[in-house]
Amino acid sequence: MIRQSPLYPAIRASVLARDVTALHRLLRERGAPDFAIALSSCSPRVAADILSLLSMPDRLRVLPHLPTGVRRHVQPLYRTRTPRADAAPSPLQSRYSA
Repeated sequence: MIRQSPLYPAIRASVLARDVTALHRLLRERGAPDFAIALSSCSPRVAADILSLLSMPDRLRVLPHLPTGVRRHVQPLYRTRTPRADAAPSPLQSRYSA
């Protein structure tokens, strides 16, 4: 059984309240390593949900500190979508770009 981080209850309460400001404050005050340890107490799906509430720079601070299994699951949150130069515009772009 994974021992629960003392930070986990505060993160859980912030997520249940959808209080993004509190999540940012917890990350800032406790640091990325402690925040990642607390996330490792969650299922990968819950960890991904929590990370999705953070800004990309904050996610990038936490990512290296996550256990490998959790990191692998949440990796898609860290990919930025950049359009390929040779990609055709979407039908909506074509219709409304005039």
